[in-house]
Amino acid sequence: MDPTANLADALDDARTLAEVEGITREMGDTIAALAEAELEEGRPEIARAILEGLVVTNHLDAGAWSLLSRAHRRLEQPLAARFCAEVAVRLAPEDAFARLARAETLLATPADRAEGRAELQRLARDPAVSARASALLAALGE
Repeated sequence: MDPTANLADALDDARTLAEVEGITREMGDTIAALAEAELEEGRPEIARAILEGLVVTNHLDAGAWSLLSRAHRRLEQPLAARFCAEVAVRLAPEDAFARLARAETLLATPADRAEGRAELQRLARDPAVSARASALLAALGE
């Protein structure tokens, strides 16, 4: 059997690699939870490696892109963090976690800080991320 057959199928019908390989949403969520635990334990390099694999297998997973943005921020890689956050927001423009990831990356660039603060002010009213958004605003003196 041709080893690239599954990849060719995925390209032909626009499925994700995860779908082609039979990786379920639950499996992806479990992998993301592992990566998040690595981040919380102070191991952003491991989290980044896990999440890079996850976004390769499912490039449409906004949550994975948001977590990957956080890993890049922890690794002091602002450009990569911004890219990942922008992808997350493009995939899920109403998702509070994706918007929070983007707002945090905006704060890293002086020219974009006002936009980041404005987004944090909007997110402070969203119960899913209000604690983090409010804490960031307080740290910024607002």
